[in-house]
Amino acid sequence: MTTVKLDSHILEKDAGTIAEQLNIQSQQATVRTLQVLFLRSKAQLEPIHYNPPIFLLQSSSIAPSYTDVAPQDVTDYLEKLVRAAQQAAESHYCGSFVAGQTSESDEFADIGVWLGEGNYRRNHEKDILDKLGLIAWADAEIDQMDGLYDKKLKVELESSEESAIGKLLDSLEDCHRFFARRQDSYFACFLVGRLKAGWCGLASIGVTS
Repeated sequence: MTTVKLDSHILEKDAGTIAEQLNIQSQQATVRTLQVLFLRSKAQLEPIHYNPPIFLLQSSSIAPSYTDVAPQDVTDYLEKLVRAAQQAAESHYCGSFVAGQTSESDEFADIGVWLGEGNYRRNHEKDILDKLGLIAWADAEIDQMDGLYDKKLKVELESSEESAIGKLLDSLEDCHRFFARRQDSYFACFLVGRLKAGWCGLASIGVTS
């Protein structure tokens, strides 16, 4: 499985250059999502023991650099989940399925998340941020969401027997969705649940004025 370590030397470049260098066969919105999730402001000091997370190219997913490699069936699942999320977002005229129409921008896209073993149920949101190395969100306020997606999406997707994203999410146990809000206009969005092999899900970025 091809992986790339997401250090600041890579992410500080423009989205087009990053996509070309990493051979990411996806829209630049995926790269912009990675940049906002992981880049810190220049005023923030890099911690001594900071270990940048990795990007899994096949499934367009992020993972801690020290976690167990995702099994092939999980990789295949995440690849399908990311594709279904992006298709659902496009069909509802928003950039991200996880952020939904709460976000005022469509410049970001959904990416996969692989966490592996652990306890990442509701009320363990900070543990998820820590596991992924999201130091830029260490002081963010956690906003637990009532449902897995926006009310409009919920009505339309649950009424459709052919909902690819709905069927994929049904495979996840203890699934929950939350936003991490900072003092700026960005908020990080997560939807995570548990497969037999470990915890995984989706992440994206939303924007609010």
